[in-house]
Amino acid sequence: MSQIEFLIGVDGGGTGTRVTIAGMDGVEKVRAESGPSALGQGIDKAWANITAAIIEAFKKIGIEQPDFARCAVGFGLSGVTVKAWAQEFESKNPGFARIVVETDGYSTLLGAHNGAHGAIIAIGTGSIGEAWLPTGERLEVGGWGFPTSDEGSGAYLGLKAINHVQRIMDGRRPLTDFGRKLLTVTGDTREQVFAWMGKMKQTECASLSPIVMEFGQTDAVARSFLIDAGQEIVNIAAALRATAPDLPIAICGGGLSEALRPYIPADFLATTSRAQKDSCAGALILIAREYL
Repeated sequence: MSQIEFLIGVDGGGTGTRVTIAGMDGVEKVRAESGPSALGQGIDKAWANITAAIIEAFKKIGIEQPDFARCAVGFGLSGVTVKAWAQEFESKNPGFARIVVETDGYSTLLGAHNGAHGAIIAIGTGSIGEAWLPTGERLEVGGWGFPTSDEGSGAYLGLKAINHVQRIMDGRRPLTDFGRKLLTVTGDTREQVFAWMGKMKQTECASLSPIVMEFGQTDAVARSFLIDAGQEIVNIAAALRATAPDLPIAICGGGLSEALRPYIPADFLATTSRAQKDSCAGALILIAREYL
């Protein structure tokens, strides 16, 4: 086996891929991004976007043609819970000396608590709650995937928004500025809405969530969606803490998780923290544990 020279962390989700490269000391050197690498969107697509991001990151440190055989990679990927996808992903390793594949929830957890035990509720395009207990036990709550799960996430809000559009179209709800804004995206005829839904995957659905956020303070329906999302976050936490009431929980995931904070019950929010590091750093911790 070639001598390992670089440790790489990869955070892959439904909206994009983020990578970080470190030396054997585990200290980050550079980051880069590319398109989505959630396994549910296709294994070949995932690898193409991952390798593109890694190559771009190496270019930033002056390496035009990286030798994958000298790299060990930790992956935190959406879709790993489907074992068939995870196995296919691992089988198509393009030459990295070592890979460790975990859920993006677990890499987020490692980043959030800087490698220590605890729990996270990750809110982004999708959602998941994960815990890593001092006993070594790991818990997962939610994370069943689009469209049946992802509670509290961008996709969850998007599903509520497209249902709102349907109700407007057939007269069950009045048309307001919130609805008008949604209709500029989905189309304003029954045929156009059906066509939009026909192409609706997780990412497209989540693209409606910024409109829900925009009208959260001025539209009662939009606000109710956001309050529902906040309660779903509480529900995930309750399941995570069922056997460990004092479990530290970090709410994380970037822009949406921050934007939702006003809609999360304040008494619960006070028992949580923000993440120390992100999922990309957590993926690096995942592989660094094998060598440091």
